[in-house]
Amino acid sequence: MHINWIICGVVAAVLLLLIFICCLRIRRHKRAKCRVKRRCDEEKLRDINRALKPFGFAYDLHRDIIYSLKSAWQKQFGYGKLYDEMAPVMNMIIHSEPIYFEYEGKRWMIELWKGQYGITTGAEVGIYVEKERDEEKDPEDAFYQCVSEDEELPISMVLYKNGKRMFQRNRSHWWLTGFSLGEFSWPAELMLEVSLTFPDFGMLEAFLDGCYYAGYQPEDFRVWYRRVCFRLYQPKTAQPSKYGKVFGRWIQRQNRRNCKLYQRITKDFTRTIDKLDYLMQAYPRIFGIIIKTGRIAWGKKKHGFHRKKTKRGV
Repeated sequence: MHINWIICGVVAAVLLLLIFICCLRIRRHKRAKCRVKRRCDEEKLRDINRALKPFGFAYDLHRDIIYSLKSAWQKQFGYGKLYDEMAPVMNMIIHSEPIYFEYEGKRWMIELWKGQYGITTGAEVGIYVEKERDEEKDPEDAFYQCVSEDEELPISMVLYKNGKRMFQRNRSHWWLTGFSLGEFSWPAELMLEVSLTFPDFGMLEAFLDGCYYAGYQPEDFRVWYRRVCFRLYQPKTAQPSKYGKVFGRWIQRQNRRNCKLYQRITKDFTRTIDKLDYLMQAYPRIFGIIIKTGRIAWGKKKHGFHRKKTKRGV
């Protein structure tokens, strides 16, 4: 009988503790919602971008997207085929379209991406050049460095989902990106329209030759002077096959679940800036999902790996 009373007491204490914890969480969430409503957009944007800046990204309130900074530290590390092959490991199920060409004695790569980046739907256009020519390697096996500021190109990109425009960006850049938070998509639902303006006709012709080699046809392009416009819907180039379709579908299930979780938790707010501000205060772990998947986390982990190698003198 004495033991039964002890067990009942322990159970009652645990229940009271759980009720107390639940009350604290409810109170914290209510306070966070009130604080979100009180704070101005300038304060919210400042705190959100302060959290994203170490990863090389920022939030654009006007376009309602997360984008890569022009001064992002990822510029130091270039790009290679391995990155595309390893993308699913970082919850990125994407279409990639690398275009290789030669210009002024260097090998160049302009690559396009679109698809699901963890908890975001997005697209990218990157410009890279092989600084040290390696004649023994095929262009697709070479490692490319990000172009310098003088080599950046004016880029315009528009991302569509099922025929509806999601966002547009225009800027001279080395890595123009845009990611719509909480949106789930299959890469085949997306179409990326890209315009590039080249410094001279020689580079334009070299790029078009690279596109023809990849499988594009002359009718796929619109050319005005030194500017070319084309669309990526179904990639012409072979996609990395390091991981199979089964693994890709499993990753997409995770991405869809995380998007639904994000939408459910932030259902009291309609604007992304308010949703992010609320998550940072009430659900820091959920906010962590955003910066631990997709291109944001990929760059950070590559950066950390590089620093470890440097310290060891490799």
